Amino acid sequence: MVRYDIILYGATGFTGRQAVAYFQEHAPISVRWAIAGRNEEKLLALKQELNLFADALVADALNNEEIDILVQQTQVFLTTVGPYALYGNNIVANCAKYGVHYVDITGESPWVRDMLDQYGSLAQKTGAKIIPFCGFDSIPADLGVWFLQKYMRESWQSELVKADGYYTLAQVGLNGGTLLSALNMLQQKETKRLANPQLLIQDLKYHNFIPPTKRVWKNHYAEDIQGWVYPFFMADINTKVVYRSIGLAAEYELPHPKEFVYQEYHAIGKRIPALLASVGMLSFGVLGQFNWFRKAAQKLGPQSGEGPNQEAIENGFFKLRIIGNDNKGNRAIMTMNYQGDAGNKATTCFICECALALSLDHKQLPNYTGFLTPTIALGSILFERLIAADLQISCETI
Repeated sequence: MVRYDIILYGATGFTGRQAVAYFQEHAPISVRWAIAGRNEEKLLALKQELNLFADALVADALNNEEIDILVQQTQVFLTTVGPYALYGNNIVANCAKYGVHYVDITGESPWVRDMLDQYGSLAQKTGAKIIPFCGFDSIPADLGVWFLQKYMRESWQSELVKADGYYTLAQVGLNGGTLLSALNMLQQKETKRLANPQLLIQDLKYHNFIPPTKRVWKNHYAEDIQGWVYPFFMADINTKVVYRSIGLAAEYELPHPKEFVYQEYHAIGKRIPALLASVGMLSFGVLGQFNWFRKAAQKLGPQSGEGPNQEAIENGFFKLRIIGNDNKGNRAIMTMNYQGDAGNKATTCFICECALALSLDHKQLPNYTGFLTPTIALGSILFERLIAADLQISCETI
């Protein structure tokens, strides 16, 4: 029996606690929401600490029977528990089974591919909207490209065919769960699938729209922003989500380009820092193949449930500039700014607003089901919600 509009699973984790606080401040009184996790003692302590009126529900992500019962009680299931390849399978399976809408903050695209293959058809039949990648990876990229496409269509009746994203980050905090997810993908030898740009579109009829492109793996000077850049560490995630949005747009007979390529970089300004950052990122990927390195990184890095302090979360920020070319020779730039740590404050805002959109605005949403992307599932509704939540976004011709 459905008792709740939204269940927040993983409520006592580092990101989960932030999501609970966000709901406490921003969710309308009419929304029936509950917190959930595997540890009843911690859930009750959180209720007391935050003076919550929300119910506390207990279920272990690894216990399919418990998750089955939990999922049936809600219309929308929000989970912040990673690595999702370890703790997300039963949740996705049961959301697909019962037609329950699902949002998460995963960046584990190989795992999403596996879930899509196993439960994609079922989710379409039951009416479930399964929407992974609702955090910093990959809403800025997905929404930024969506907005740039919209600007070009309205300005020149044209299609975006090439785009480069440039991120500027300050005080980026690393959570224990994020580190564990990255290490788990390396342990599972997922680098080959991570490097496949078609990973999340190979189930779609329209999947050959990415032209042959030479990827830039090293730091270089970017004329568009007059500064040094290196490959963005989440580019292999974000580009796949953007490509799935393009592929799904074609599937649903929405406007879409005949060919499109998107790449991402971290704008760091000067040459030496860009070089060092590029070497560091490549070294992490190479060394991550070795068990001793993963163990050391797990021991020395933040542990599960740990993350940056509140001051760092509030004082961080991110800026994303996406510069695009259309099929008529026009160029435009999309600029997005958000005050707050990308991996925490921004991520919390993004996933919570996705869940609230599914719950409160469901009558206005497109009638698409199955494994979707944030913009295909939520589109302009999500855009308006995030603008109201202090995300700054604009487009202009260059």
